[in-house]
Amino acid sequence: MRHFYCMLGVGLLLAAPAGAQDLTNAGAALTVQAGATLYAGTGGLANQAGSTLTNQGTLRVDGPLANAGTFDLGAGTLEVRGDFANTGTLAPGSSPVSFAGAADQLLTPGGSTLYQLLLNKPTAGANTLRLAGDLTVSNALTLVSGLVNTKNGAALNTLRLPNGAVLSGEATGRYVLGALAITRNSVSGAAVDFGHGAVLDPTTNNLGTVVITRTAGLLTPDVSFGQNLNNAGLKGIDRIWTVAPATQPSAAVQLTLRWLPDNDNGLASFSQARVYQQLAAGQAWAPLGAPTNASTRSIGASPTTLSRFTVSNAANPLPVVLLDFAARAEGPATVRLAWATAQELHNAGFAVERSLDARAFFAIGTVAGAGTSTARHDYSWLDGRLPAGATLLYYRLRQTDASGDITYSPVRTVALTPQAAGFVMYPTRVASGQTATYLYTGPAEAGRLEILNVIGQVLGTVVLDGRTQGEVPLAGLATGAYFLRYTGPAGCFTTRCVVE
Repeated sequence: MRHFYCMLGVGLLLAAPAGAQDLTNAGAALTVQAGATLYAGTGGLANQAGSTLTNQGTLRVDGPLANAGTFDLGAGTLEVRGDFANTGTLAPGSSPVSFAGAADQLLTPGGSTLYQLLLNKPTAGANTLRLAGDLTVSNALTLVSGLVNTKNGAALNTLRLPNGAVLSGEATGRYVLGALAITRNSVSGAAVDFGHGAVLDPTTNNLGTVVITRTAGLLTPDVSFGQNLNNAGLKGIDRIWTVAPATQPSAAVQLTLRWLPDNDNGLASFSQARVYQQLAAGQAWAPLGAPTNASTRSIGASPTTLSRFTVSNAANPLPVVLLDFAARAEGPATVRLAWATAQELHNAGFAVERSLDARAFFAIGTVAGAGTSTARHDYSWLDGRLPAGATLLYYRLRQTDASGDITYSPVRTVALTPQAAGFVMYPTRVASGQTATYLYTGPAEAGRLEILNVIGQVLGTVVLDGRTQGEVPLAGLATGAYFLRYTGPAGCFTTRCVVE
């Protein structure tokens, strides 16, 4: 290795490319002047602590570049073909920094900012520049060939482009994997293209400064793609956009999302695609708008709240998800259904559906939803009109959004003990002016209840709808004994009662 030992303030000037060398600056102040080129070979270049390196010309390093001192990129050009580790002070200047190594490269920013970053790897879609820390690029991120990955091991770092910085060159085989955060100030009036697949039109809103972080290409549920919490096989594209405005909108905005074929995540068709919204990571996803043909990998939505967004197709819904849904027999003639949600977004309500064969379902009741809420909600429904003779029933929930979109729950099965058809009343002795209850076991069809005195005269007739229990109409009867006669599809049943 060749070492340069110079007095502080003495510059190094090379008018023509030097031979391939391994360079170490051990305490000197070195300057590559405008028009000069410094070339360090595969052994790399080390700017040690206490050293200063200023680049106004061209600096190419084929091996590792390590800065523990002060490195001023100035107005020169820096090309790195090995790893770049900064643990010292890095002044970005106005210099473009190009990563062009034939193998994967690791950039350890050390909290620094680059003015321009250019990725020009020899093999598109194969060679990667990986970040070992958060990095800010203040002017331009240009992708010519290769991939940038902000995830290093278990750490997910963020590549940030502040207001005014631009991203260019993303295409199939070259894009930013991981977290890419782009900031735009004063988002009001006109639509703003953030450059990483998100276009935000504030419509009538003044959103102030907006940061949109796109996390893509990591194939990680709830990090880079949405997943149905009730069915892990249902998923969205491998991109999630997190939109963070300074001020939430008071009216709907227009959000357009675009993605590359690289991020299809195995989804085969987007002829019926939808935007999905998640209020916070780990919570349920809810659809926005009707299914749309997004075969061009571009789709829009009109949210009223800005949070996390992704895209899926009709075959992979990401709906309001149940924490729990249970159906259990409760007594000889009723079934209790109970369910809970962790959060809801535009949930109009639930329809309880029942089936005898798990194929044909029919609604038997409705329960209103909580609309939009991040709190847990518990629901229940009592099915008190069971089909006569049924030994096995199937239940599911049909959840409907305010927009009319429908999602179904898993099916629950309830086994029943067969009961003979019959009709009874309790209590059989009733104080005058009090009510009694009947219990009917038979087909859930209309029947006729007659009240007779002891000599068989019909005092009153009531048409019943086949439900398993209800109130016996005893009001106005004098004290004494009476007969109740129920006539229905299963036959005629008679029971006796006394009004005291």
